[in-house]
Amino acid sequence: MRKTESVFATSLVLLFLSSFAKAQTEKLDNLAACAGVVIGNGAVDFYLGDEQSFDVAANIAYSAYLSEVFSGGYQQTDLQVADQILGGSVDKIIMAHNTENFTADIYEEVVGCYRMLAEQLMDGAEIIINNQSKWNELKNTSIETLKRMLRAG
Repeated sequence: MRKTESVFATSLVLLFLSSFAKAQTEKLDNLAACAGVVIGNGAVDFYLGDEQSFDVAANIAYSAYLSEVFSGGYQQTDLQVADQILGGSVDKIIMAHNTENFTADIYEEVVGCYRMLAEQLMDGAEIIINNQSKWNELKNTSIETLKRMLRAG
């Protein structure tokens, strides 16, 4: 009987931990998607000649996203998937603009993502302040790389 209770308790703990890990990666994935939407919207501004708006959008998006990345606890594979999600969302918004399908629904998604990122910036303020020196170069390099890619296209 005691062995059964022990196995049951261990199973419950493992189930809880896997659910917690899934919730955490879901948060990371959602932030990555929204960061990509905001960067994509900024890229559209860049194409329209407003580089400063792109810089602001990318700074907001990367700061919010990286505050979650630097909160720790993510496997390298989770971070790679999140980066792919971010890139896919950038492409989605640029494609919507290029094909003249930037609809009211897309606009609402952009607004919703700005809200989500603003909430993350407020929630992650301490992480942002404490780790800014670690990721500032990464963030700036990523923004400059994106600008180079946008100029080439």
